[in-house]
Amino acid sequence: MIKTIFPMTTKYEQNLPFVVKGIGVQDSQDHILRPTGFPDYHWAQCSAGKGMLSIGGNKYEIKDGMGFFFQPNIPHEYYPTEKPWQIHWLTFDGSAVPGLLSYLDLSPWRVVDIVDRQVVKQGLDDIYLSLSSENPDKILESSTLLYSFLANLKNSTICTSGAQSGKPKQLLPIISYMENNYAKYTSVQELADIIGVTSFHLCRLFKQEFQLSPFKYLTRLRIQKAKELLVAFPD
Repeated sequence: MIKTIFPMTTKYEQNLPFVVKGIGVQDSQDHILRPTGFPDYHWAQCSAGKGMLSIGGNKYEIKDGMGFFFQPNIPHEYYPTEKPWQIHWLTFDGSAVPGLLSYLDLSPWRVVDIVDRQVVKQGLDDIYLSLSSENPDKILESSTLLYSFLANLKNSTICTSGAQSGKPKQLLPIISYMENNYAKYTSVQELADIIGVTSFHLCRLFKQEFQLSPFKYLTRLRIQKAKELLVAFPD
């Protein structure tokens, strides 16, 4: 990327589920202070130098191979500590963004290590190339590319710090167990034993994450599997 792009969007295009508001690179990032935050969702990543991010009452060193994200209206400040501090950035919005970021555990802000730089870099490059093209549908295309970029962040980054979103990752072993043993009778206590918690605590975690009890989640899973079996074996 060699310049900044702020794409022109009409009222119609602003109704898309994912909307790129701006993209670019700051070869020598200067001091940014936003006491009331930024109006759009913001992703930034460092490719040279070092800087400091102040957010949520904490300070984090941002160096090559690291990125940070924050949602709108989160007060923050960042500035270089080793120049030139090169920052690639992407701002975006859209009606479907909050739901996806909640699923990706990226709200309301995160500091991450980028473990697959090529995937992340390619995602930004694709968005930039789309918006800089003569394609009459480039806003729609960039919307699709933005979704792909955000989805790829899940497996391309490792969270090092951030505001707590409440998403209980300890449920993942239980979900995996259910997927592989849905036909087997399983009590709530047996499920709780998988992660070493009480049945009461497990029910609370499921309510927080899925608005369902463990038994209702398992029942829905069984119904879905039954549908698949009926299609595969109609006789």
